Amino acid sequence: MKKILALVMMLAIMLVQVPTAKCATVMDKLVVLGDSIAFGYGIEKPEDVYGYIVAKERDYELINDAVSGDTTSDLLAILEKNNKVKDDVKSAETVVISIGGNDFLHLGYESSFSELSEIISKGKDSKIIKNMVKTVESNIRSIHQCITELNPNCKIILQTVYNPFLGQTDTFTVLLMQLTELVRQDYIDIYKAEAKTDSNMVIADVEEKFRTYYNQTKNTSLVQNDYIHPSVKGHKLIAQMVEKSLDDVHKASWSSLKKSADCMIRLAERVIAE
Repeated sequence: MKKILALVMMLAIMLVQVPTAKCATVMDKLVVLGDSIAFGYGIEKPEDVYGYIVAKERDYELINDAVSGDTTSDLLAILEKNNKVKDDVKSAETVVISIGGNDFLHLGYESSFSELSEIISKGKDSKIIKNMVKTVESNIRSIHQCITELNPNCKIILQTVYNPFLGQTDTFTVLLMQLTELVRQDYIDIYKAEAKTDSNMVIADVEEKFRTYYNQTKNTSLVQNDYIHPSVKGHKLIAQMVEKSLDDVHKASWSSLKKSADCMIRLAERVIAE
């Protein structure tokens, strides 16, 4: 019965969708913000970067304003001061954000081995960790606020931060893995709490997907040989997560009839396939 209802829903939406699609003359804009993961660092072909994949599959015009190495403070400054990026956000239908990893990576790489070991040994009691987490929380809230002030109607997809060091055995890399694990749950809580404040904002839980893949396969192929950035395979997986999030945010909104119809069709197709 569930599958029959899904099929009926899909056929009904398709009837609504057809005239709407014919009227579309301008592609909606997908603006990608954030760090080297969003930028596509280390990926040889631009079409293998997840922003490009999503834009192509979902009929968006892609604008990639991500900057390699940026922290949450850097992204906030860009949104406050960079007129080009501000204009891009103003015209965006959807904004996708990958940010936060460099906040703790910079801490790791700027510390000596002994300093990093001491920070990790103190765990949650480390003032450095506490201050960093507070900064991330404040910046995520302000980044969200800046975007909504520039464009109150845009959809926002915020990616969780994965641990790229799972499965690595190099001594210093293991410390970086421990540092990432130390702040992992704080990040998840901050990002998901922020998303709950806005019906136009959803989470693409990249962290959970990458972790599950590693736990099931003990394979590190989702990241490049630098132990940080996603591989081509990793970008494909992130694209899938972002597209799922697009469905989640559009199924509850009819501000874009065609996209809402498209996502409902895909949701119905998944029900039928199960």
